[in-house]
Amino acid sequence: MKERYIFIDFEFTTFERKEAPKGFFHEVIEAGMVIVEEDEIIDTFSSLVSPVFFPQLGEKCVNLTGITQEDVTGGMDFTEMIDEVLARYIPEKTTLVTWGDLDMRGLRRNCREHHVKFPFSVMLEDWLDLSKAYQFYYGYKDTPGLWYALDKYGLAESSQTHRALDDALATYKVMQMMQKDRWIYTPQTPAMQTSIADLMEGQMALLEKLKQQLS
Repeated sequence: MKERYIFIDFEFTTFERKEAPKGFFHEVIEAGMVIVEEDEIIDTFSSLVSPVFFPQLGEKCVNLTGITQEDVTGGMDFTEMIDEVLARYIPEKTTLVTWGDLDMRGLRRNCREHHVKFPFSVMLEDWLDLSKAYQFYYGYKDTPGLWYALDKYGLAESSQTHRALDDALATYKVMQMMQKDRWIYTPQTPAMQTSIADLMEGQMALLEKLKQQLS
């Protein structure tokens, strides 16, 4: 068993479909991390990140996250944020925990666009998608949302949704409650869903490039 857990969450830019700029992809605008060892929080990290490819935030993004244009203008560079993540990531002893797979997929796309090496192991052997673990452990047909899971434990009242550090902390709280219900994390070999997701992402990128060439 790995000794350290990093609960990590990112907030991304988003637009209403009709308002999205040409070639738009979701850029990281906030990162939040909670580092846990022996069930104790030993460190946290939170920072806004300045988008550079599509720097102007859409109304939907502001309403959803509460993050303003002024906030991201004063944010750190994407590469600086990656450096902060790497400073806390020890591959030999760390399990990454997210709620869902969108954070890892979105981060991978951002790294590719910024020509920055993806900071985690290539096949993500050290990654736990807690939403899937929650779904299967409690027998849900579909994957519940993070705040639905938190509310089931009566822990959602004072929490804020759609901010990176809050979501990372919420994921940690859900994992604590699952462990109280005798759920035990058993690391598996890389999940097939990860490689499929990466394959689909690559196909979508190729299709987008072909559309641009034809337009």
